[in-house]
Parts: sequence; C-alpha cells; structure tokens
Amino acid sequence: MEKEFVLRVEKIGLTLGRKCMFDSFSLQVRRGEMVCITGESGCGKTSLLRAVLGFQPLSAGEVFVNGISLNESTVNELRRMVAYVPQELYLPCEYVSEMVMLLFELKANKKASFSYDTLMEWWNILGLEPELYRRKVNRISGGQRQRIVLSVSAMLNKELYLVDEPTSALDPESAKRVQELFKRLTSKGAAVLAVSHDREFMSGCDRVVNL
Repeated sequence: MEKEFVLRVEKIGLTLGRKCMFDSFSLQVRRGEMVCITGESGCGKTSLLRAVLGFQPLSAGEVFVNGISLNESTVNELRRMVAYVPQELYLPCEYVSEMVMLLFELKANKKASFSYDTLMEWWNILGLEPELYRRKVNRISGGQRQRIVLSVSAMLNKELYLVDEPTSALDPESAKRVQELFKRLTSKGAAVLAVSHDREFMSGCDRVVNL
C-alpha cells in the first residue's frame, strides 16, 4: 500500500489562531494521479499544502510521503521529494535566467541538474517564448512568471507536486497547456495535488475533493 500512495494525509486537524480550519481530514494521492482540492475561500486549502511540507503545524493527525511520516527528523527528506508551486512567488532576481537558476539552488533541489534545452522543451509545451529567458523579471506578466516556475518544477523530477491555483493568472489556452504539463508528469509516475477554483482545470483532474 505504501508504494501505491505518494501522499497520505490521515485525520489531520489545522488551527490558525483560534479558528479551526478543518478537523479529521484524510486524503490519499496515488502515483500517476492528479487530485484537485477545492472549497470556499479561507477554508484552509493553501494551508493544507503548506502542512504537507511541514511549514504549517498540525493540531492532529499525520502526513506520510512515500510512507515516511512527517516530523522534525524527516522534514528535510520529505521536502526533497516534493515540488511546491505557490500561487504567487516573488524571487529577488533582476532577470528571468537568474530566477530559474535560483530555484535550482534551493536546498531541496540541490540534486537536480539544469539543462537549457530541457527547459526550452517545457517552455514550448507551456507556450513560452525562448527570448523570455533573457528578459527582466519586471517585464514579464504574472501568468508568464507562473508558467516559468511550473517549467522549472517539472525539471526537478519530484515524486509529488503541490500547486496552488496554477491557472489563476492564465487565459484558457495557457491553462490547457498547464494541464498538459501535469499530465506528462503523472504519466511518468509523479503525483499532483492542486488547489483550484477553475472548473475547466478541475474537469481534467482524476479526482476533485471538497475541503
């Protein structure tokens, strides 16, 4: 069973301040599966993703990645298996090329190797123009930045992808391209857990879970 599920969330509870976001919530994500979490604003969807990474402490329950329980002694090991793409990511870089390389230098991504040609292959899938690589970050749109970060995450060869509103800043055509990226990752055995309100995106997922 442990080999079948990349992620298991067992009866977890999460409290922010005095507010209980959710209690006794369970979820399993299999290899090769794309699952979407949806729900009302403020119900704890983003916090759930952060909890899986150990950034948000749980009030109850347990998280397992590849059968390994999340705790203080395993958190760095688990993070090396996971790619996290937040809804908005601002990095202190002047150029897109620097932003790309900085993502490879993060502690959890040290073992991944960079290839410009591979990056361009993902950019082609995502509808990104090669000349963006030399452009200043402040000269690209939020949607372009979002897809650039997704392209880098695809190169990291992680087993689990946690993505927060991956199509929020995108037009329908670009959103379809993002869906294609995830399908290629899951076809290789990765698991994707996404937070989204986009009905079109949800329709392309294997399962939709309401939080």
